[in-house]
Amino acid sequence: MSPAVAVVASLNVDHIVQAPRIPEPGETLMGFSTSRELGGKGGNQAVAAARLGAEVAVIGCVGQDEDGEEYREALLAEGVDVVHLRTSALPTGRAAITVDAEGVNSIVVVAGANADIPAAAAETAIGELPGLRVVVGQLEAAADATERAFAAARARGVLTVLNTAPVGDVAAKLVPLSDVVVANEIEFRQLTGQDPVDGLRRGSADLFAAGCRWVIVTLGAEGCAVLDASSSVHVPAVAVRAVDTTAAGDSFVGALAARLAEIPGEPTTADVVAACGFAATVAAVVVTRHGAHPSLPTLAEVLDA
Repeated sequence: MSPAVAVVASLNVDHIVQAPRIPEPGETLMGFSTSRELGGKGGNQAVAAARLGAEVAVIGCVGQDEDGEEYREALLAEGVDVVHLRTSALPTGRAAITVDAEGVNSIVVVAGANADIPAAAAETAIGELPGLRVVVGQLEAAADATERAFAAARARGVLTVLNTAPVGDVAAKLVPLSDVVVANEIEFRQLTGQDPVDGLRRGSADLFAAGCRWVIVTLGAEGCAVLDASSSVHVPAVAVRAVDTTAAGDSFVGALAARLAEIPGEPTTADVVAACGFAATVAAVVVTRHGAHPSLPTLAEVLDA
């Protein structure tokens, strides 16, 4: 089958430290354990969608190194299309992650090969995926590649989903090309200058004026808010005890894309709200597990949750 979801993807190797808390600037802490896993926002989103039953393609770049080859093989094992995964002379992306005793994390990313995705190749890839329904992007991968891919998707009438993490100046260029903008509370504040509690409608109005159709603000344990130009709906979270929030937001975006790709024709706000309810359930499973890819559930596991 032709992929229904394409992810312009950041692909990182995560180096994770479990610690009692996130250290203060200049502070040294003794940690509990370390691990090395495959991650990156785009890779997490692609694998999440694939495990939930979507046909997924990755548009990205890894290094000419063992990490890059490992990631390529791992995506193939998940059934992800890697025809548009290129190789760069730059090293495969890296992330240093600290997870505290409450499951809260702090992440530093070094882009490496993720910054080397050719923009023209990303645009071409969109045209070579005939069954495409949804294109996902984040701000960890090459901005010009994401921009060209989104523009090509828009020209084809393919739904575009932008995860505004980590927020940067490029977000302003991508919002007008995005049908759905997904931001957490911090990202929404940085993106709009408005508080996600009392300024949710004002901040979202600016994003609608820029060209997007739906704004989704994830609120952690409080669930998420789904807004269109005239309405706002709160989608509650599933109550669980979190042990690690790594990949929670990515799993939400991957699940959202997987569900939106199943909708025949143009999605409605009700469709987006329903997709967010499913995505919230997926994220609830993820936070009860450690790591990025190891925490991402299959559809069967979600249905049993």
